[in-house]
Amino acid sequence: MKNFNLPANLYHITTTERLAKIKEDKLLKAMPDTLTYGRVKGVFTFELENFATQWAKDKHMNFARLILDYISRGKEMTALRIPLKNIPKKELMMIKTREVKKVIDWKFGYYKPKNRFETDILGQHPSLLDENTASKRAVELILPNDIDINNIDTLGRSYYSSRLKLADIVMGFFKGEPEENIIKNNIDILG
Repeated sequence: MKNFNLPANLYHITTTERLAKIKEDKLLKAMPDTLTYGRVKGVFTFELENFATQWAKDKHMNFARLILDYISRGKEMTALRIPLKNIPKKELMMIKTREVKKVIDWKFGYYKPKNRFETDILGQHPSLLDENTASKRAVELILPNDIDINNIDTLGRSYYSSRLKLADIVMGFFKGEPEENIIKNNIDILG
């Protein structure tokens, strides 16, 4: 079994309104996960290829739509790129991963522990996630600490609407960026 390797960049979506506060504070702050009642705290991110190929793959359980709708709440959103070369190695060792499908209770819309140790909602170190799992399931990566705004690139803006194609919503974030090709190559999956 080959281990999952961290990508060069991770991505975070926030409202454009919240981005103004992030720039003012000069930090993208690690926040408590409201869906776990604060049991998990961090900067919640995704790897773009995994997002494009896995988060929307199952049309019945479309994690990409769910998370974008949850983030936007009718407001404009902005994508942020976090180059991992800018993150101290000590912090990279503390990144956690979690499989989105395992932790979302779709009936109630909250994360639900699978066992008394709550490993599914708390996540695990990427070295414990095998490449096969990462390539075939929707995976979220959680950075444990605040990130200096100087270590983040601001990308494009988009709006969420259930009437829009998911590919069009996501393309708004990456139009004119190198990442645009990942979206174009997976337009059929994103729909």
